[in-house]
Amino acid sequence: MRKNLLLLLYAFLLASTTLYGQYDGVWQEVRENRLLASGQDNVYPMQKQKLTRRPRGYRERFVSMYSRHGSRYAYTSKTYDFLKENLSRAERDSNLTEYGAALAKELAPFFETVRYRVGDLSPLGWNQLAWIARTMKESFPRAFSRGASVDACVSPSMRSALSMSSFCLALGQACPGVRIYEHQSIEDLPAARPNRGNPFAYADAYAPFPIQESPEQFCERKIDYDAVFGKIFKDPSRVECQDGRIWALDYLYMLVAGMNSLPHEIVPDVSGIFTAEEFAQMWEVDNYLRFREYYKYLSTCCAVYEDIIAKADARLKDSRRGADVRFGHDHVLLTLYMIANVEGYGHFPDKADDVALWFRNYITPMGGNMQLVFYTPRRSSKPVLVKLLVNGKESFFSGLKPVKGPYYDWEELKDFFGKRMDLFRVPLSR
Repeated sequence: MRKNLLLLLYAFLLASTTLYGQYDGVWQEVRENRLLASGQDNVYPMQKQKLTRRPRGYRERFVSMYSRHGSRYAYTSKTYDFLKENLSRAERDSNLTEYGAALAKELAPFFETVRYRVGDLSPLGWNQLAWIARTMKESFPRAFSRGASVDACVSPSMRSALSMSSFCLALGQACPGVRIYEHQSIEDLPAARPNRGNPFAYADAYAPFPIQESPEQFCERKIDYDAVFGKIFKDPSRVECQDGRIWALDYLYMLVAGMNSLPHEIVPDVSGIFTAEEFAQMWEVDNYLRFREYYKYLSTCCAVYEDIIAKADARLKDSRRGADVRFGHDHVLLTLYMIANVEGYGHFPDKADDVALWFRNYITPMGGNMQLVFYTPRRSSKPVLVKLLVNGKESFFSGLKPVKGPYYDWEELKDFFGKRMDLFRVPLSR
């Protein structure tokens, strides 16, 4: 009995040490890489990845993609207005530190420049989607030979629509013999943005959130509010934010992280707002906020996989080449990874400190995308194969064994999608 207890204790300590080591690795990586620490304001890595050669006896037939829009200015005016208003008030009240006064002077022309640009696609965002389109064509040329067709739908947001246009324009220039159709309507919501204003799909949430700790409690444990704002304001307690202290920090974090996406000539020096450690701490806070938010989209976003399956089967039935592409947002893309357990994102921990081990929002950078590349066999007796790319890099579905290398049997993958979606789908009550 004593021996069994010792073995159990050893196993527990080993698991705890391994988990801690994994967390420590994530923390160190984020602390040392400011782009990763920027979370969803990370930018697309425009570097062509080395891909596994297609299986012998197969050729690429078509691509099915969901893509986030490209780099943009801040998505909410609060990202700019929160600090602008507090700097202005503190200047009047003599509440700025020496660094705060210098920061206010540095940011004044920037705030004027971005005043009417909230939510807009930036030039970098346009270039990202054009690069993704050209890379897709170069990587899978047979899928885009003359006579192929591309169907493109989009979320009803201007930055997403312009991202779609950039992608399709670049693809059309690279493949002059390909027919491209771009469209947006309420009927496209299940494929592009199923979680907001969608009358066709599923209810918002499938189960209560599994972690008890609130975002505010988590934030208070992770970062020193007064230390951050004390660099800028003599009395940090006089900082005003109607949404609360956690959002005051998050607006500041999004302001700094969002500079990655903007033209270099307008970017002010904000490097002194957060230390490297504070910026990494804010990533973990923001990451937990997004995990809590996106958890409730697990039911609605199943509609995207239904669209992927239906359109893929239609192409396979009539042997059409080309692509089905959807353009939307990070919250949909991250939720797709959770639903299909891409790279383990479908694991839901019961402690807030473990979230970063399983859910890391920097996997959806500006322009981030998930591609399913379909390969058909020359002999009909063989299965259709599918390869998963995450931001252009070969990836995997946790819990499903590939046929060989990165290639999955389409029928098995469809069954896997169905079983995963059955965990989350909640019908709308009409």
